[in-house]
Amino acid sequence: MSARWDAVFAARGWLSEQPAAFRALVLGEAVAAPAEPGQGVCRIDDEASGLYGIVSGAIGVEAGHRRQTPLLGHVMRAGDWFGLKAAASSDPRELTYRALEPTKLACVPRARLLPLMQRDPEVAIRVAQLGEVGGRLGAWVARDLLTPDAGRRLAAVLLRVLGMGEVAPDDAQGFWLTHKQLGEMANLSRHHVGRKLAQFEAAGWVTCGYNRIRLLDADGLGAFAYGDDAA
Repeated sequence: MSARWDAVFAARGWLSEQPAAFRALVLGEAVAAPAEPGQGVCRIDDEASGLYGIVSGAIGVEAGHRRQTPLLGHVMRAGDWFGLKAAASSDPRELTYRALEPTKLACVPRARLLPLMQRDPEVAIRVAQLGEVGGRLGAWVARDLLTPDAGRRLAAVLLRVLGMGEVAPDDAQGFWLTHKQLGEMANLSRHHVGRKLAQFEAAGWVTCGYNRIRLLDADGLGAFAYGDDAA
């Protein structure tokens, strides 16, 4: 376990809510797993082989049921964890997790995770809490998409996928995000996304470059996103 890993996971996400000894136990079993942009770390129907934590970069979550083409629904950032199925079942995965930026991951292989859980029920309980984290995220995504006003909906999605102002971009030009990706996540056209982002930039909430976005004022963007839809 590197000092950087501990600093990242102590600051944000599931492990930040756990005791330091448990965090050290989990990270002590983890191995480094880099991923390049576009690379699928876990895909739908893959064997559930490990639990992953994001050290840096970004992981897009793609989902859909069997009669739908999977779409990008969320972007996970440093401190977030995914792949709970590796602890719960050997069944095939139901989501695809794809790197959207150069990404560094800490992977706890299933072969190392299961013995920890079998030896100590407390470990199993704490790992199972990731299910609650996932449930909260799913409810959050659904609520954002139920926002009727397109501008507020995009602002809510943007704030969520940029880490609520809790994560700094690894790239000096900002987070890697395209208009197409934002449109997919907010159910808007690329043209609509472009117009709204120009408004957000004029308000001083974000700054945009070519496929790059920096969050400048999380409070301002949040006040707009979560304001009264009837206003």
